[in-house]
Amino acid sequence: MIRAFTTLSLLFTFLFIHTTQAQVQSPNSPYMEGYLKWDAGNYIGAIEDFLEILNGPDADLYFDDIAKLTGEIYKVDEITEDGRSPVFSPDNTHFMWNDLTGDGPVMKIGKITESGVEHLHTVEGSDLQFSPDGRHTIFFGTEATQKLEQLQEELSEAFNARDRAAINRLRGEMQYEALLNTSLYIFDLQSGSTEKLDTGNLLVRTPAFDENGTVWFAGSDPNQPDRSDIYTLNLTDGSLNQITKDPGFYDAPMSVPGSDRVIFNSYSSSPFPSPANSERNSYDIEDGIVLFSQEQGEIQKWNGQAPILSKNGNRLAFMTIQDDETKIHSVNLNDSSLEAVEFVSSTDPIQNPALSPDGSKLAYMLREGISWDLHMVHTSDGTLERLSYDIQHELFPHFLNDEKVLGMMGESRHRRSHIYDVNTKDFYRLFHNNSIRTVSMENEWEPSPDGTKLLVIAQRGGDTIAPEQGVFLVRIGDKISKQTLIDRLQANLKSEQELLAKAEKMFEPIHNSVKDLTEQINLTRIYHYQKDLYDFGSKHISQPGNQKAIDYIYETLESFGYEPELQWFNPSGDIETANVVARLEGTEHPEVVYVLSSHFDSVQHSPGADDNTSGTAVLLEAARVLANNPQPATIIFASLTAEESGLLGAREFVRVAEEEDLWAHGVVNNDMMGWTRHHRLDNTIRFSNHGIKDVQHSGAILFTDLITYDSRYYRFTDAHAFFDAFGDVLGGIGSYPILGNPNYHQTTDQLETINHRLVQEVSRSTTATLMMLANAPSKVTGLDVLDLGGNQTDVRWNASPESDIENYIVGYTDQMGNSHEQTVSGTETSLNRADLTKPVTVVAVNSRGIQGWDPTVWEE
Repeated sequence: MIRAFTTLSLLFTFLFIHTTQAQVQSPNSPYMEGYLKWDAGNYIGAIEDFLEILNGPDADLYFDDIAKLTGEIYKVDEITEDGRSPVFSPDNTHFMWNDLTGDGPVMKIGKITESGVEHLHTVEGSDLQFSPDGRHTIFFGTEATQKLEQLQEELSEAFNARDRAAINRLRGEMQYEALLNTSLYIFDLQSGSTEKLDTGNLLVRTPAFDENGTVWFAGSDPNQPDRSDIYTLNLTDGSLNQITKDPGFYDAPMSVPGSDRVIFNSYSSSPFPSPANSERNSYDIEDGIVLFSQEQGEIQKWNGQAPILSKNGNRLAFMTIQDDETKIHSVNLNDSSLEAVEFVSSTDPIQNPALSPDGSKLAYMLREGISWDLHMVHTSDGTLERLSYDIQHELFPHFLNDEKVLGMMGESRHRRSHIYDVNTKDFYRLFHNNSIRTVSMENEWEPSPDGTKLLVIAQRGGDTIAPEQGVFLVRIGDKISKQTLIDRLQANLKSEQELLAKAEKMFEPIHNSVKDLTEQINLTRIYHYQKDLYDFGSKHISQPGNQKAIDYIYETLESFGYEPELQWFNPSGDIETANVVARLEGTEHPEVVYVLSSHFDSVQHSPGADDNTSGTAVLLEAARVLANNPQPATIIFASLTAEESGLLGAREFVRVAEEEDLWAHGVVNNDMMGWTRHHRLDNTIRFSNHGIKDVQHSGAILFTDLITYDSRYYRFTDAHAFFDAFGDVLGGIGSYPILGNPNYHQTTDQLETINHRLVQEVSRSTTATLMMLANAPSKVTGLDVLDLGGNQTDVRWNASPESDIENYIVGYTDQMGNSHEQTVSGTETSLNRADLTKPVTVVAVNSRGIQGWDPTVWEE
């Protein structure tokens, strides 16, 4: 299984990843004309060009390029709305996933057919593996004991108390208690029967089948904590056999294809969890790799770790780390000498070696600079070459076949699967959601043994807040039809046309004033804000640069004519820091408040040019151009401290707001928007509120060169504190998940890596967004729908706080399926024959004809 790193630190890429075309295009080819429009963000023009190609004589010539550029080229089946940890059978026909759509997690087994996926069985347990003949599976089942339940309650209390020592202790105790009550089971795929396997009193881990269907596993006798051994279990007669005899700790057996040999690891300490308060036994030896023959016994042992085998069983590779030098060694298992040949050696980090099926190539991750890249060595002669060249992280190589490598691009909060050609170095994205604007998140990947399919765990709709993650089957090589591609493009064309029309209608009453102010956003000023702040070095709350930044932001806002406020607080010990807050009073309804926020602090060892001096520069320039152009509602500019120390500045801001009875009707929080991996000016709208998201898209389309995408995302940023305080009222800009800056939280987050034009366009977009929010009615509150019977429904809501509300528009669907809108001057109305299984909406309209930026929705 290829998995994302569990650290929460985001990703990565823009919707077009196809830097090397499948064929060299003429500068005047019809495809190139469309591609140039697409690259510039003119999606309507690009799609129209592509549709013309697909409906013409050159459709086959450009089909692959258009499909890869605009979405998926291969067919995809959705397996479930929420699942994890997929596993393929060795014969490529069955697969398993942990399904979370019911009351509790279960394992589901499916069969792949030509037309789709057939669900076969549901099994309770974990860590399921298929037998080589596809007739049965083995899995772990754990008995829920009273002690486990008690430990779980204690662990929850420790988490609530943030008691790290107790958390670590209780986790260890739970692992051991669970293992004591875990057994190995066999499940028959034909009959659906389950049987517990007899492994004596052994603790069991890392079971694996060999080609004959015998189960190998690591076992440990609880009464002999000074060793663990490799065992075999014959499923035909139930016989249990201990393989290793010498004292030591052994684990993770792997059958060598085409032979009776097995590879397993030897360790200096036990891989099994230990009882509470017990000492861990260890041996003064190096970790090793053992080659074992069922007929000959131990054949060879090498010092090393992380062994991998080629699919045909002719080659082994493993790593060694000594004196800060990482090496990859490989062994020709068909050579009687079994010599471990050193192929790769570097003082830079190396991870995740992978062998091609025939053993002729070995790919691996190497980090020579700020980002990981994929490299490759030919095992016949040791020739080294680079496989990938992107500035973003390229990770987890896996050979689908001898010529194609599956890899992941981006950082951990958002990675995407790509296929790399080892000969041409072409690469293209594999999995999409086939929409232009919304970013699809990928989290786990499982390739089939034959490399023709891929199971992907993804939040395909771009919602990172919802816990659900879908399971999808990608049929690699099975291309979508031309009609499917045409339908996709037509759907995206309609969506883009509707977005443009909505933007033009939304901003029409204030278009000229927004255009005038956004054109005043000055590139040179933005650069100097960044340069001045950058020169302070780290702005972490523990560093002198934090106080210097506070003074600078205060004085800069004061120079614009504001009367800034400093919100001082003590985050820890004798450290003092402050938010810098400026208020632009509203001209018509000042009690209606919108907030623009960005944190100015950085992590301790980084100057923080992108994270988040870029956001601070956007805030300052927006504050400058709006200073003498107040809007109907109040705008607060909140430059926040201590985000990198636990969102402490944002939490202090909302604490003071609550104390002062200040309520934010909308918040735009910007965090990291100055880095780009390419020439495009694109960035991600990170939002909770769909209405603010649409305002941001509209402002970017009409008044900037910024190309915007979106993802429902606010956790682990200051926006999270605002969401907790004010609810679903969030928007903002951030580089990930479209772009994952490899300088994130590094000393290399330097000013020369920043695209200042990009920061300028984000400032323009932000200014346009603030003006629209402050001129439009806020979201209606208190919507209540009462079913009075007799096809009569009463609808009521609270009056909007703005002083210039002209009327309200109420939308609903009748029982015949017809849509209706009622214009109402008051705050209540009656609906006739309303279908209350469908949403009822209300939005305020002011005297200038501007509708509220987000309709309030009632659903039964």
